[in-house]
Amino acid sequence: MIDLVLEKEDEEPDEFLQRLNFGAAADIKENKPLSTKDKGWNCLINFFCHFVFDPFSDIYYYWLSIISLAVLYNFIIIPARVSFNELERGSFFTTWMIIDILADVLYVLDFFASFRIGFLERGLLVTDTAQLSKKYVKSMAFYIDIFSIIPTQIVYAFIAKDNFVAPIVRLSKFFKFHRLVAWNDRTECRTSLPTLWRVVTLFTIMLMVMHWNACVYYFVSTTVIRQDSTSNRSKFIYPSEVNENGVKNRFSGTAMKYAVSLYWSTQTMTTIGEMDQPEYLWEYIYMTIIFLIGVMIFASVVGSIGNIITNLRANRSVFQDRLDHLKEYMGYRNVGKDLQNRIIRWFDYLWAQNHTFEEEDVLKYLPDKLQAEMAIHVHLATLKQVELFQNCESGFLIALVLKLKHQVYSPGDYVCRKGDIGREMFIVKQGMLQVTADDGRALATLSDGSYFGEISLLNVGKNGNRRTANVRSVGYSDLFCLRKEDLLHALNDYPEMREVLKEAARQKLARDAKPQQDEESHENERRISFTNSVELADTLGKRLEDLEKLVLTLAKEIKTTNKSVLTLQKQLTKVYPNSKSSGDSSSSSSDSDS
Repeated sequence: MIDLVLEKEDEEPDEFLQRLNFGAAADIKENKPLSTKDKGWNCLINFFCHFVFDPFSDIYYYWLSIISLAVLYNFIIIPARVSFNELERGSFFTTWMIIDILADVLYVLDFFASFRIGFLERGLLVTDTAQLSKKYVKSMAFYIDIFSIIPTQIVYAFIAKDNFVAPIVRLSKFFKFHRLVAWNDRTECRTSLPTLWRVVTLFTIMLMVMHWNACVYYFVSTTVIRQDSTSNRSKFIYPSEVNENGVKNRFSGTAMKYAVSLYWSTQTMTTIGEMDQPEYLWEYIYMTIIFLIGVMIFASVVGSIGNIITNLRANRSVFQDRLDHLKEYMGYRNVGKDLQNRIIRWFDYLWAQNHTFEEEDVLKYLPDKLQAEMAIHVHLATLKQVELFQNCESGFLIALVLKLKHQVYSPGDYVCRKGDIGREMFIVKQGMLQVTADDGRALATLSDGSYFGEISLLNVGKNGNRRTANVRSVGYSDLFCLRKEDLLHALNDYPEMREVLKEAARQKLARDAKPQQDEESHENERRISFTNSVELADTLGKRLEDLEKLVLTLAKEIKTTNKSVLTLQKQLTKVYPNSKSSGDSSSSSSDSDS
């Protein structure tokens, strides 16, 4: 059998998802290409002979939408055509005939298509046409559809021009209502705004009932109860369309007729405003029935709108209750205003970023396989950037993803401090963090897809399970936290992954340590150079001191020598008194020669 597969233009498959064996493409069977002999009419006949609707496919939903339009057309137009005979005259007649024929054709096509609607048996889609036909014939829908496709259009075509009540023969088309209900249920499941869709559905039903009541009111006023006399005419029924002179008044127009009837219907069914007192028995009976229907509709509307409003504010109410209780506790414990403001701003950030949902509560109704697939798809953009997970086995990665806990840190919060015991690792989903030194200097910046804490978690490096650095949040940061016990539990099932993670952690530690080692070597070189310069300056200073001492000693020696020369000269002068004059003359002659 050939199943119906809706072909879509999908995006290119993601390698990360393919490695995890995720994606709907793995579950869809590939259609074999048609051979040359199957082309043409044989191919078309073969296709329709084995054509089966998948009740969960998009094409079946689109078909239900088309049928629902035909059903809705009959529900709205037929009562109006029965009540307001102007709609059956002139060009309206041809228009209704064409639309009626199209609607009847859709009804007939849907009748035959119902023989090919698949169903699930033991979790598998049944595509055997014999079983599908047998199941449909035994269902109540088969008899309803038979009654709804009775060719009443033929009867209508013969008597419509002479009798405006002819559209009543098409009331059998209302029995197709179950298709409209099925379409509404599927739309509510498919839409991303189910609460808004329930509001639209509720008001549509309310307007439909009011529309029907307006049509019945005018039909009873003009057809069942005929009061031609304007003086004795009951105020309960529709006003006379002619005045005392037989001239048409403002109530004779088709739009005015429907507007007045719809206004009366809305007023009676909602019990708003003052109504004219009934005068006859049938008026009392009719009003009693309408009031009972109105009360039920009013109660349904009020109850449904109340539930809808409650559901709309359910998350906000729970969130606000938590914040109110926390405010009461902080006031009771006299918590400082600065800390209170930080906590309140943290709650405001959670609400603004739609982080009020607890993922565990939302996903706990799904099986583990779907939980893992949902988590992978939700966190795909982050996980693809994590280098640590690139070489991990798919089963191990799925086990870790289910254990990730979402945490939000405020500006200035320290995620971890150097020297603390490492009990979890972190993955940055969104935000910016800084790795800081003990003195507060920023050493590195972490952004989306970065991870840290695995060094102490895996006891890699010389520090063991101690944190090797301080990590501080710059702004509001969204992190995924993986606790040590969850990681060890997963490693017990996948022991070979322990060495893979340790090797990745060692490589990261080596990369992170290399710049630090380079910086330390440069610092050592600068320190050594400075030390050498200081030693050289000390040596030069000492040499200068020695030189000064030597100069001083030499000066003393020269001074002593001068004194000795003077003393010797004096002694020679005493011994040889004439030597001084001769010596002076000889010195003066030598000066002149020079």
